[in-house]
Amino acid sequence: MILVGVDGGGTTTEAIAYDTESNETVSAEAGPGNFHNVGVAEAVANVMTAVKKASRGRVPDVVYIGLAGMDSRYDYDVMRVELRNAGKRTIIDHDGFVALYGETKGKPGIIVIAGTGSVIVGFDGQNKLRYGGLGWLLSDEGSAYQIGRDLLRTVVKMIDGRLPKTALLEMTLKQINANDVDDIVKWSYHEGHRVKEIASLAVVVHNAARDGDEIANTILKRNAEELAISSSQMSKRLGVNLVYLKGGMFESCIYFNYFRSFLENCNVRAVKSKVNAAFGALLLAAKEVSLKIDIDDVND
Repeated sequence: MILVGVDGGGTTTEAIAYDTESNETVSAEAGPGNFHNVGVAEAVANVMTAVKKASRGRVPDVVYIGLAGMDSRYDYDVMRVELRNAGKRTIIDHDGFVALYGETKGKPGIIVIAGTGSVIVGFDGQNKLRYGGLGWLLSDEGSAYQIGRDLLRTVVKMIDGRLPKTALLEMTLKQINANDVDDIVKWSYHEGHRVKEIASLAVVVHNAARDGDEIANTILKRNAEELAISSSQMSKRLGVNLVYLKGGMFESCIYFNYFRSFLENCNVRAVKSKVNAAFGALLLAAKEVSLKIDIDDVND
């Protein structure tokens, strides 16, 4: 059999195909898999491309797909139909759960993902739990998008005099090629609401905070602690004192340290996830056919 696990994130989609006869895996990447950000057609095309490349053109027996943007049952309804031909059998799930499953192998646990968006996913051994993960309008606390939005609101206040001007202002104007507030309005509204581009501004906040900008530091601290508060609530609910972390925001040492320190004060340990989320999806694909895969024994 050919089993495929897929992690379709807000930036890239990764697929890992496993040949049960040769005990070998093949990995492949494509563009974003979150259809809320890039549209259904592009997201589906990216997932199908990654699956086809990983399986070397063969039709997989089982494809287990974890997708960002699975915010409601309506999203599942759409993507189940659109991706039904990815394999002989296709299962759609939330990208947070497949990432968590890769870490715990089905045992209770919690994973926090903070990238373009954010979500907290828990599993008690039987039931999936989720805080957030409802997109940029309804949630995404502590995400790169929220940090980027906070940055834009902050620089507008700097320009009109409500906040003191710091290096953060000049860095932001340079990043978006703007000279004044009219250019910021044009970039933000006239050129369309671009989630990915707004989220990319989080790196400006990190760089400014690293250079000692206190306002940038405050933005990171506020966002990290907001996400950490919800994470601690999930920890209490499940009785789990270990939280796995995944996503680009945790690559910011400043953001990561604020997040970790808050949880440590709640007696919760935070560690960065080391297992590829696509491997978690592959393990779930194997579970569908009652096959147990030991990742350490699989050859890349």
